[in-house]
Amino acid sequence: MDLRIDVSDADIAVARRLWNEAVHSGAAPERVERLLSDYVQLISAQAQQIADDFRRARTNGAGGS
Repeated sequence: MDLRIDVSDADIAVARRLWNEAVHSGAAPERVERLLSDYVQLISAQAQQIADDFRRARTNGAGGS
């Protein structure tokens, strides 16, 4: 069984907002770095899920060609 957690645009927006708030509020550098890392990981995960969906649709919809 494949387990999949979808990353939404809203998830990315929240991560970006949290990182931005940390940057502009003078949060500790470690917190800013961690929030940026989380944001980048979510973007990467969503890009991967989009690519997986594209490949799956192409395989299922085009008869494997």
